Amino acid sequence: MKRKIGTMILLALLICSCKGKKEPEAKFDLAGKTYYNTVDSYGHEDHAKVWFGKDGTFVFNDSYKDGYYDITGNWTLKEDVCSLEVKETGQGSYGTIIFEVKDNDTLVLKTGLSGSASDDVFSTTETKGSDKEDSGKKEDPKPEDTNKEIPCTEIYTLYNNYWAEEGTKSWHLDIKPVPENTTDKMTYKSNDESIVTIDENGNVATGKIGKTTIEVTCGSQKITVGFETRADGPTSLVLNPATIMIYPGDYINLKVDVYPETAEKKVTFTSADPAIATVDKEGKVVGVAPGQTEITVKAENGVSAVCKVFVEGETVIFEMENNVSVKAGSGEKIPYKATWVMYYEGNVTKTDVTEYVDFHTAYTSALDIDGHGNVYAKGAIYETTDVPVSFSYNDGGSFYVESQTFYVHVVKE
Repeated sequence: MKRKIGTMILLALLICSCKGKKEPEAKFDLAGKTYYNTVDSYGHEDHAKVWFGKDGTFVFNDSYKDGYYDITGNWTLKEDVCSLEVKETGQGSYGTIIFEVKDNDTLVLKTGLSGSASDDVFSTTETKGSDKEDSGKKEDPKPEDTNKEIPCTEIYTLYNNYWAEEGTKSWHLDIKPVPENTTDKMTYKSNDESIVTIDENGNVATGKIGKTTIEVTCGSQKITVGFETRADGPTSLVLNPATIMIYPGDYINLKVDVYPETAEKKVTFTSADPAIATVDKEGKVVGVAPGQTEITVKAENGVSAVCKVFVEGETVIFEMENNVSVKAGSGEKIPYKATWVMYYEGNVTKTDVTEYVDFHTAYTSALDIDGHGNVYAKGAIYETTDVPVSFSYNDGGSFYVESQTFYVHVVKE
């Protein structure tokens, strides 16, 4: 009896202790807050900010290089690591951005970006976060040997080749000494100052369009990186001719004028309907079949122009499956379809002329067909033969079209 009472008391204590236990509260709360890049590694302030939405979304903006990137996506927080999964971005290309959470008001960027470098501090205040006083008690700093020399052991560069658009006034190279607290001084030298100049702090200003190199030294360490000044994106593109009228099989080369003339001239061409007209990367337009379509030329900055293409004339479009299987001697008909297309002065006429298609093949040992595609002669099992298909039409003159070659699998009866 005593043992039973003791057991009941123990169970009661366990139940009470379980009811009184609370789930641990989250260590940090970032939702609804905006954090600013208070001081980056170059001493510049407040050029970047990140907002954490209560719905789990974020917006990251950086005015470091005007319009370079605006990033959006979803954020998650696990202990003291905040991960930003990027969904959409501007010119930059990023997957995941990592922050280390120091406290509810201070984040440290752990991902190198074009505007903000790794270990940059982000704070909820728009003034220097490094000047904020801690509310807690500070320990007396330990005396340091201010005369101690710390040599540079390496120069770290994020890229081996850099570029900026012409007219850039102040831009920073992602180049740092290792260790960052080295007492050796970083120096920079442009090998062609007409293309790019660089000051003692690594700030570059672009000149004329062209390529050169920049030498960076720190103590006994030295590296050389490439640099290119590129033209600003074009403000307009002009196609010549702006309208094309050709026949199937004919071609014409499109000329693209880029304005201003100093702008980047790299463009891409696309056809709205390659079945009507195709275009290659050099702007060569080839007529395929009668009809109307458009050719679009686009620059890297999104500026575009459109050329209208009219392919005039008459043609026959054949539709037939490759490698269709038929039984030799069965009288089975090979499935096919033919459409006669006429296009003149913007008017399209399409006529089904399947019954006028004439089948023939030179490989009668494997396959024998009549003019309408009916299979008669026996052939080898699964032997493949080509079947040229032609069409003749007479409306007072003559119109003849021979199709491309198709292939038929012949199955022995």
